[in-house]
Amino acid sequence: MKIPCAKRLGFVVSGLSFLQPALTNAQMYDFTLVATALILGSRLHLTEISCMLLKEKAVSTLSYLFSNAKICTDELQMLYLLQTLNTYKISHGYFIIDDTMKHHTKFCKWIHGVFILFDHALGTNLKATCIVFLYYSDGALIKFPIAFRVYHKGTGTLMPWQRGKRCDCITKYDLAVEMMEWAILKGFPKCIVLADSWFGISPFIKELNRLNLDYVLEIKANLKIRESCKEPKLTPKGRLAKYQYDLVGLAKYFEKITTFVRCGFPADPETGQKEKALYITKASTVRLNAIPGKHRIVESHDPATQTIKYLLTNCLTWEATKIISVYSHRWVIEEFFKNAKQLSDMEGATIRSEQGATLALYLVSWIDFLLHLENYKQCTVGKLPKEPLTIPSIVRRAQNENLEAFVLRVQSNEDFVNKLVEFSRANMNRNRKKYKELVVINGDVTAPIKKAA
Repeated sequence: MKIPCAKRLGFVVSGLSFLQPALTNAQMYDFTLVATALILGSRLHLTEISCMLLKEKAVSTLSYLFSNAKICTDELQMLYLLQTLNTYKISHGYFIIDDTMKHHTKFCKWIHGVFILFDHALGTNLKATCIVFLYYSDGALIKFPIAFRVYHKGTGTLMPWQRGKRCDCITKYDLAVEMMEWAILKGFPKCIVLADSWFGISPFIKELNRLNLDYVLEIKANLKIRESCKEPKLTPKGRLAKYQYDLVGLAKYFEKITTFVRCGFPADPETGQKEKALYITKASTVRLNAIPGKHRIVESHDPATQTIKYLLTNCLTWEATKIISVYSHRWVIEEFFKNAKQLSDMEGATIRSEQGATLALYLVSWIDFLLHLENYKQCTVGKLPKEPLTIPSIVRRAQNENLEAFVLRVQSNEDFVNKLVEFSRANMNRNRKKYKELVVINGDVTAPIKKAA
């Protein structure tokens, strides 16, 4: 049995106070209870959240809060964005784009946003919700999700939740551009965009250039470079050809470059660790056939895994080490996905309605914002800065705070102890299913029995 919630966490109550203009007092109280339960280890499952609260809130109450309460989700998103801008003084940083699959199991075809999608990590088709996130990082302590959009598939079998609903299919990169435009319009500075190879395509890069944004993107290895011809190309009639270049693959092009730079960590005299080379890099300023404009491309070879990545940027003066260092900040969104799925149980949410699914994703985003804010406050308080902690460490601190409050209530509140004992007894036993014997049922066979293959 998990330790029940003894009280609402202080940093959750104060941190979510920005939602008060859009919520009633009862809704505000319920959201802080749910957020506290999730941080303390509950799954994003209404029955388990109710148990963590010792049935203080019934499952029906929580279900109504998520699916039927009159809540304007757009207003909540706007209040959250304003809170992030008021909390931090943001002058520069990184816009990190990535999408993730929210896998489902039981009754998933009724959950809003679920489609049959191909998961490249698992190499198979499955029912899941694809969510595109826009994440912000300053490269140090300030990290939080800005917004998200649910990707709607335009083809394939319709899911039951789509009945009577019209869902426009917008590409993932268009969803990302839409979120960045909205963030910039609301007060965010123009940040450097970081994304993996699924966004390293011509339409997305054209939109980034339209928004006048710098970017560092991973690109696929099958792209071709335009290389000037050594001799003029002629048409079959002997005239000068329109295109005076050859197309060369990235790997073949960088084979010709002999100069390279090793990137890694320097030696540490205090610990005695020697310098460690992580990547062998080559850089060149070229024009790609599939992507318009001139770009700086870095070939990064990892000797440990024997893998090669190609990074592309429009910052033509940057060296290979800086490009790789900037791109490494993209990893924070992978940490966010890990925390969202393991700590906040984003994949466990089975709320079917559109409002409920949206509020569940909002809760995951708000919790990530609060946990990083708590880490930021602990690192910057006082005259001397402190080393930052991991997000699971912040969660364990919150769980320890709840444990102390729980022990105090047990020692001082007899009614709470009686309630805890009654709840434990009520959930202690679970009867097995009654055994039923098979009997012969007379009657005509209406359908032929299929032979086994």
